[in-house]
Amino acid sequence: HGVGGGDPFGSIFEQFGFRGFGGQQQTRERKTPNVEMPLRLSLKQLYLGATFEITYVREVLCSSWRECTKRSQDCQGPGIKVRSQQLAPGFVQQVQVRDDKCVGRGEMWKSNCKACPNGKTEPDNVSVSVDVQKGMRNGEPITFSEVADEKVGHTAGDLVLIIQEQKDDPSHSFTRENDDLYLTVEIPLVDALVGFTHKFLHLDGHEVTVPVSGVTECDHVKKVKGEGMPRRSGNGHGDLFITFEVDFPEELSQEQRDGIEKILGSMRK
Repeated sequence: HGVGGGDPFGSIFEQFGFRGFGGQQQTRERKTPNVEMPLRLSLKQLYLGATFEITYVREVLCSSWRECTKRSQDCQGPGIKVRSQQLAPGFVQQVQVRDDKCVGRGEMWKSNCKACPNGKTEPDNVSVSVDVQKGMRNGEPITFSEVADEKVGHTAGDLVLIIQEQKDDPSHSFTRENDDLYLTVEIPLVDALVGFTHKFLHLDGHEVTVPVSGVTECDHVKKVKGEGMPRRSGNGHGDLFITFEVDFPEELSQEQRDGIEKILGSMRK
């Protein structure tokens, strides 16, 4: 029997690796590679959210590219050419080979086509609007579908911006872990002994007041609920953890030592 779509031997030969026997193979739609780019943002931008435009250069199809293609039965898809190889009388194997002139099923690129003197593609500036949601995290992607390089016979890939949080930002002293923020504050010894109130401006400019009563041990951590990063779910904020480091004086005068002895001497065990 000859080769045909209803050939009962087709599935048998495919089990032995003879792909293409018994009919045309289905070629899935191809896509150009995705483009990943870092998007460097400050912690403040991730706290408040931000919207801005970015421009990058990609390859787009020559506007007259269709005038540069011709029919070719051997082309089975972008970069795919099929040739037939006879295995035995009446039995034919179809073999796929690489051929960049094939730009689609049944289509081949014309060499030295005047309609596209610079080739199949040309550079073009593309602008996209980036919407950074409040609370987005380091390493989180922002994807723009099908705006990467174009190629004949392919769907354009995606542009993927990967958030990179800027570290060591001199404008603030916060560090982040998921939805929580961390802050280290140095306090004098007298505050650690008698209590104090610490005030500071948050990333969005609102004032936070943290009252601390009693004695504060060195490296004591106080949790301030709801003063962390906005949650990605939109449901409130994470928490803020403040570590208090006590600044001990390098030396005391005799008068200071006598005063401390008078006040605290009775507390010796």
